[in-house]
Amino acid sequence: MSASVLKLYGRSAEDMQIISAYLQDSVAQLGDMAHLADEKRFIVLFNRFCWEREGAPMRVRSALQLANVTAIRQKKLNLRRHDGVVALLAIDFEPLMLPEGEIGLQFAGGGEIRLAVEACEAILEDITEPWFASSRPRHDLEE
Repeated sequence: MSASVLKLYGRSAEDMQIISAYLQDSVAQLGDMAHLADEKRFIVLFNRFCWEREGAPMRVRSALQLANVTAIRQKKLNLRRHDGVVALLAIDFEPLMLPEGEIGLQFAGGGEIRLAVEACEAILEDITEPWFASSRPRHDLEE
């Protein structure tokens, strides 16, 4: 693997904003999400757009691991439909009574996953070499 592999750790709302920026416009199959209740972990494998790279558009396979998960709620997603594809818009951490809080994953189309956590602890890591993407994600913003 190349020397420019991304690996980020998140332990605060500010850290989760940075992870969110790197994961914006990532896509995942619902079958690539797992709640490992015994280990208190939630894991998602994404095809992440490499916003940090100049030049040709690239994607890379990345793993997001969220720890200390005590409960999971979902809205407008059927996690049993393993072939469903979602596009990530943002991730946030909402502190409740520190260190406890909720981590939210918001997807295009209004889908959302909310994770109750004992403490904010996340790892985002690239796990493959990047490959050429067919296009760069675009957002038509209304003014």
